[in-house]
Amino acid sequence: MGVKVSFADLTHTGQLVAANTFPLGISMVASYAKQELGEEIDLEIFKYPEDLSTYLDNNVPRIACFSSFSWNVKLGHEFARRIKARHPETVIVFGGPNFPDTPEEQCQFLERHPAIDCYLEFEGEISFVRLFEALKAIDFDWEVFKENRTVVPNARYLIDGEFVGCDLGEKIKDVNLLPSPYESGVLDKFFDDVLIPMMQTTRGCPYSCTFCWEGGDYFRKTTRFTQERIHAELRYIADRVKVPDLCIVDANFGMFKEDLETAREILSIQEVKDWPRTVLAATAKNHKERTIEIVEMLGDTLPPTAAVQSTDDDILGLIRRKNVPLETLVSLAKSVEKVGGQSEAELILCLEGDTKEKHFRTVFDMLDADMTFIRMYQFMMLPGTQSSSRKTREEFEMMTRFRVLPRCFGTYRYGDENFPVAEVEEICVASKTMSYEDYQDCRDLHLTVEVFNNDSIFADLMQLLRHQGVSRSRFIQMVYDRSKSDEVISQIHADFRAEEKHNLSTSRAELEVFAEQPGVIDQYVSGEHGTNELYKYRVVALFEHLGRVHSIAYEVARSLIGEQEGINEDIDLYLKELHELSVLRKEDPLNTGRSDRRTFHFDFVELMNHRFLADPFDFHHPDGMEVEVFHSDQQVKLIDNYATQYGTDLIGLGRIVLRANMNRLYRRVRRLDDAGVSYEAEDSETNKRSKLKLIA
Repeated sequence: MGVKVSFADLTHTGQLVAANTFPLGISMVASYAKQELGEEIDLEIFKYPEDLSTYLDNNVPRIACFSSFSWNVKLGHEFARRIKARHPETVIVFGGPNFPDTPEEQCQFLERHPAIDCYLEFEGEISFVRLFEALKAIDFDWEVFKENRTVVPNARYLIDGEFVGCDLGEKIKDVNLLPSPYESGVLDKFFDDVLIPMMQTTRGCPYSCTFCWEGGDYFRKTTRFTQERIHAELRYIADRVKVPDLCIVDANFGMFKEDLETAREILSIQEVKDWPRTVLAATAKNHKERTIEIVEMLGDTLPPTAAVQSTDDDILGLIRRKNVPLETLVSLAKSVEKVGGQSEAELILCLEGDTKEKHFRTVFDMLDADMTFIRMYQFMMLPGTQSSSRKTREEFEMMTRFRVLPRCFGTYRYGDENFPVAEVEEICVASKTMSYEDYQDCRDLHLTVEVFNNDSIFADLMQLLRHQGVSRSRFIQMVYDRSKSDEVISQIHADFRAEEKHNLSTSRAELEVFAEQPGVIDQYVSGEHGTNELYKYRVVALFEHLGRVHSIAYEVARSLIGEQEGINEDIDLYLKELHELSVLRKEDPLNTGRSDRRTFHFDFVELMNHRFLADPFDFHHPDGMEVEVFHSDQQVKLIDNYATQYGTDLIGLGRIVLRANMNRLYRRVRRLDDAGVSYEAEDSETNKRSKLKLIA
């Protein structure tokens, strides 16, 4: 019997499954260990805390390994602390990105997490095997390991408060030496109704962004897995998967010409399996032409991401980043638009040198690039990044606050003990160039964009405005201003501001103590504390006040069109009917039992088939036509999948709007005649792909 080793990349499950993806990174460490150590090691991998608890009821691991991310480091350490208290001989090993990069800060990290015997920095596959072999030679006695001041590549540990930092091992040059965790079978247990399969086709990133863990020198060179392995893993997953999505964790998917081959393999699998419905990936920061080619191949399966963070040249210089030209992003958005997909942009608020004016300009630049989903992030102080260093904090006079991560909390069990855990992160909310009041104004703009732009909520109306010469940014700016005087929407903004401020603390220690008090975790689970405020209030606006949201959007649209050419009878009728149809399609969008019939004087079936890109007045039907607004069978299946994964309470809905392309969930439209259904707007992925083949 081999030595028992547990590998845990835990997720919180108190509210729902927070990190609902496969434990890919730690499974690669475990798979390599099994390949190299064979029968010497008896390993098991864990994602759910409940699964680990059950294992620990009947097993005592000789080595207990934990992944360390911002969303699970506290959870892992609380399990480790209890294992160590009951079984002092168990060696506790951590690894992962949530770790500082200077010896002084690494020492402080280990002092704050005393249950950790050893931390393996950066790549863990080879260093764990070397650690195992070194421990085996001394009968796994950690005290002897320390007495000998044993050297293992990448290892960091303490000896009576003294920090020991071993030299870094050479980065793995050929990642194909690592076995596939899928084909080895160690991930089979994770194919359930919740977890999204993750895979890696490349490792490394050539860029040096100051806010990113992979921005350091260690990951500068990028290596690839073979296409044979990539294709084999895709097919392996497709034969077992139970959720609609796939996550590719590459830092820049689309950077290499081989990524086109990966996309073709995904397309071939889709034609047989109708999976994946969505590929979650960070597309290449440059090489947008190749990204466009992949998007045109996969349709709306892959939402390409423009991770611009800022469009201000001074800020980009400070964070060591260079973006592609805006006109390239416009071309990307148009390519996505033609195939009915979403183009996404990523921005970070309060970066080094950021101001309210610069951030507003960045948001407006992305709107005018016609990005249909803009992800607006708060600036997280990630350990190990240049941005979180003491030097950068002091130079830019960063004011930071602490908060419990949304969904990353719960009550868990070890033996007969139940214990509460909450993860705490640090974010920057002001600096020498941005006051906290300006920061709040920017967050108000974020909520406006979430409600009135993202997920193509008003894509149909935006196209009309485009035909009339009105920019997307002008529309959002006016909606932002108009919302301040609307009783319902202004109250949503006020509640959003108040709750976000309430959830921030000036002290990590005080917040951790608060979260451990009896009953407090239950308040987080119920949503009283610690929600993702941006998505919560987007859900409140769109699921509880959709009518009011539409009224503001169409009031603003009428005003802007009136400024351009005036409102004639045709435009007035189209606006009224489009308004009515939009509400019918998007109200209570997860209610698949609802359908409605109406008579309209525009052929909305054809307009939807044209993605509303055509001139709507070319489809005017004076005599009217009866249509039905409904969910297709494919939509019902997709909605059921998401409801199973996330639930449909306020928290679950927030998770759905974060993960799903909501435009896919809005109801379809079909024409009716005396004999019944005669023609409907295209919906099936198969039809979409067939069209793409013909175009190609």
